[in-house]
Amino acid sequence: MPKWLLDQEQVEIRCRPHSRILVWPITVGLVLIFAGSAAMAKLQPVPFSRWASGAETLREPALFLVAAAVLFLLIAYPVRRVLRWAGTRYILTDQRLLVRRGPFGRIREIHVLEQVQEVRPVQKWRQRMAGSGDLQLHMYRGPMRIVAEVPSLNRFNGEVQHAWTKVIRASIQQTPQQEDYSGEVGTTEKELRKLGRDH
Repeated sequence: MPKWLLDQEQVEIRCRPHSRILVWPITVGLVLIFAGSAAMAKLQPVPFSRWASGAETLREPALFLVAAAVLFLLIAYPVRRVLRWAGTRYILTDQRLLVRRGPFGRIREIHVLEQVQEVRPVQKWRQRMAGSGDLQLHMYRGPMRIVAEVPSLNRFNGEVQHAWTKVIRASIQQTPQQEDYSGEVGTTEKELRKLGRDH
C-alpha cells in the first residue's frame, strides 16, 4: 500500500489532466523547430554566401546563437508544459481528492471530502468540445479550490459526487443524536407530537 494512503483508504480513480492542454505547447514547439530549421538552412555555407557575402566569420556564431535560442525556447515553454502534464496525477480515494505533481509525484494538494460543502463541475465551450472541465470544490472553511482540466468531466464528477455523498452520510451517522425528554434517542417529530397529546 502506498505511504500516502490512510488506513483503510481505497483509490477510486487515478488519471492525468486532459491532454487538451498540450495543444498549444506542441504547436509552439513545432513552430520553433520549423523556424530553427529554416534559419539553420539559411546559415549553411552556400546559402549564407549568397545573402551575406563577406561576413563568413559571423556564420558559425550565428549558427550557435540560433541553436541556443531554439533550445532555450523549447525548454522554457513546450518541454516544461509537457513534463508538468506528464508529472501531474489526480487521485480520487473514498476519503480525499489528491493532486500529485512533479517528477517524484509529491502530493501538492489534499482535498478532504468531509470538508467539502459542494462539488460543482464547470465547462467552458472549448472544454465542452473535448469533454474536459474544471471541478470547483466549495469548502466549509477557506477559499474555493479548483481541480483544473479534469478528463471525462461527467464521469469524474459523478465518482467524486458519489464518494463525497458517502463520506457526508457516514459523518452524519457518526454524529451523536440529541436525546429527547424521555431519555430515548432518535424519536421522530411525529412520535413527539403523539406523546404530547397523550400527556
